[in-house]
Amino acid sequence: MAASKELFKGLEQALSKEGEKLVKLFKGVALFKIDGQDFLLDLKNGSGKLYFDGSSGSGAPKADVTLTMSDDVFVKLASGKLQPQMAFIQGKLKIQGNIALSMKLTPVLKAAQPKASL
Repeated sequence: MAASKELFKGLEQALSKEGEKLVKLFKGVALFKIDGQDFLLDLKNGSGKLYFDGSSGSGAPKADVTLTMSDDVFVKLASGKLQPQMAFIQGKLKIQGNIALSMKLTPVLKAAQPKASL
């Protein structure tokens, strides 16, 4: 669980830098259910916002798509080692709601990767 939480923190930092670009790209709200924890990613409004487990109660938008997976699968998706379509076909990823929106997740997850500083 720690690995995906760290990736979401990286995504939160990416939102502060390139949030408007990601909002234009995604135009939706995704709920990630990872090993019992919820992460709500609002890429529909402003420059985007991430709600961590438990903080999505008041004022949080309704999810357009819900993605349920394990921590391990999320890490592979974010690192590019596993494509969302393959994860779905293999039954490692469950999608509810706007499935077409889930196809736009790859560049968003790429933003969560730690940036190499040389």
